[in-house]
Amino acid sequence: MQPLVISQSDILPFKIPLLKPIMIAGNTVKERSGFYLTIKTSEGLSVQGEIAPLEGISQETDRRAKHDLTEIRSYLMGLEIPPQRDELLGMMRQEPHLLNLCASVRFAVESAILMLASLATHQSLAEFLGADLKDVPSALLLQGTHQEVMADFKRFSSQGAKVFKLKVGDRNIALDVKKIEDIRVFLDQESYLRLDANRAWSFKEACIFAELAGHQQIDFIEEPVNDVTQLDAFYQQTRMRVALDETLAVVRSGIRAPGRCSSPLAGHEGVIAYVLKPMILGLIPTLDWIEEAKLSKRKAIISSVYESPVGFKVLANLACLSGQVAGLGTERWFKNPKAIVGENGIIKKELLKNSPNPSL
Repeated sequence: MQPLVISQSDILPFKIPLLKPIMIAGNTVKERSGFYLTIKTSEGLSVQGEIAPLEGISQETDRRAKHDLTEIRSYLMGLEIPPQRDELLGMMRQEPHLLNLCASVRFAVESAILMLASLATHQSLAEFLGADLKDVPSALLLQGTHQEVMADFKRFSSQGAKVFKLKVGDRNIALDVKKIEDIRVFLDQESYLRLDANRAWSFKEACIFAELAGHQQIDFIEEPVNDVTQLDAFYQQTRMRVALDETLAVVRSGIRAPGRCSSPLAGHEGVIAYVLKPMILGLIPTLDWIEEAKLSKRKAIISSVYESPVGFKVLANLACLSGQVAGLGTERWFKNPKAIVGENGIIKKELLKNSPNPSL
C-alpha cells in the first residue's frame, strides 16, 4: 500500500460548556476550550485531532499550544504517512518536528496521523495499534458534596456500574472518610473505589487519611502526598497501594526506548498503576508508558482531562490497548454530549470505530 499524503490542514477553535463549574487544580472551570486540527489527504480521507490544554494540569499555556499548532501545519503539508504500523510509529518517535511540540499538540497531531493510517487500512485506531476492539469498562467519577457524591453513586450503581473514582484531598479529612464509609455500605463484592488526592496532602495528612479510611474495596490512591520522594514511606507506613498521575509528566523523559524498562519510577514498591492522560503526555509517550507498565507489571489506566468527543474517542481506543478499566468518567459533565460512556460505565466497541467524517 502506498503512503498517504496530507494535502490540507485546518484549525478551528471550540468551546463546550460544562453542566456546572468545577474546581480543577485550584481553578474554577466553566467550559472546555481548545482547537480542532483537521487534516485531509489527497486520497480523500479526513480526521480531527483535539488540542485542549487544561490550566493547572497541563505544562503548556493556550498561547504555547496555539503557537506550536500553527508552526506544525507547514510540516504536515505534503507529509507522507506509511500505513504500516511499525514503520509509522518508528518515524513518529524520531521526528524532531513532533518531539518538540508541547504535549496537547502532540496528542492532536499524533492521534490524527495514526487515525489516517487506521482509516486507510479499514481498522479502528485500537486495532491498528495491535489491540482487539472490545467494550471498554470505565470508572465513573464522583466529586462534589457528600450529598452529590452519594446521589451519583446510587444512580450509577443501580445501572450496574462497578468501578468508581472518588476525588479526595479535602482539608477536612473526616469529610472524605465519611464519603468512603457511606459508599462502602452499598458496594457489592465485585465493586471497588479508586481514590484521587491530586497531591493535596502532606505525608502526615495522607497517613492519617489512610489509617481512617482503611483498605477495604480500595484499588489504589492517586498521588497521595505532595512530595513524590515520600511515596515509599507512605506505602511502608499505610500499605495503601498508590497510582501515579502528575508525576509522570515530570519524568516522561525517562521513557525513551520501547521494550526497555527505563523509568526512574521502576523501583517504587507501592506503585501499582500509571494513570495516563494523553492530553498531558502526548500520544506516543502514552504508548511508551503502556509498554513500560507491562514490563514493570503495573496497570496502565487511560484517563481523561475533560476532552470533547473528538479526543475522548481516541482515549477509549487507547483503553482497548491498555487492557485496564479506564478513567473516562468525565464525559457526563458536559452539556448535551453525544454519550459514549453508558451509565453502567461501559463504552460499547461499536462506538469506537473510525469514521471518515471528522465530526465524529
